[in-house]
Amino acid sequence: MEGVELLILDNLSTLCRSGKENEAESWLPVQQWVLNLRTRGIAVLFVHHAGKNDKQRGTSRREDILTTVISLKRPSDYSPAEDGTRFEVHYEKSREFFGQEAEPFEASLRTIDGKALWTVKELKDARYEQIIELKNLGLSLMDIGQEVGLKKSQVGRLIQKAKEEGRITCTDK
Repeated sequence: MEGVELLILDNLSTLCRSGKENEAESWLPVQQWVLNLRTRGIAVLFVHHAGKNDKQRGTSRREDILTTVISLKRPSDYSPAEDGTRFEVHYEKSREFFGQEAEPFEASLRTIDGKALWTVKELKDARYEQIIELKNLGLSLMDIGQEVGLKKSQVGRLIQKAKEEGRITCTDK
């Protein structure tokens, strides 16, 4: 590994097949190897799959030595036919940055005139736009909250803000 600065391991479930995935002890040999790589100045990027609960599969001990843990999630209003590559980026762990830098965001990749174009926007902006769209379709506060993952009261405040901006076209009954 002479001259290597970054090692990308895709994916943990197929690379680390010894022991039981949920037992912390089975992770120790890999952890020791990764710590050894770190002391040699080699950064390691793990690709890992989420389990049924949307959290990383297996023992949580895997995250002990990690500096940053990033979770990619599909937006609730995602449409493969219309959106192509579009996802939310959430920092589950961030040791070296915090505050504004650690805020979740939405990223999308589109091809325009044969050129790939990445766009990034704050997640709260994307969610706000989605709330306005859903309200204009006539959905209730409770239904909108379930769709976007916010409490009814939070949705209500954002809808009030949108009304003040003149962005709500649907009239309440």
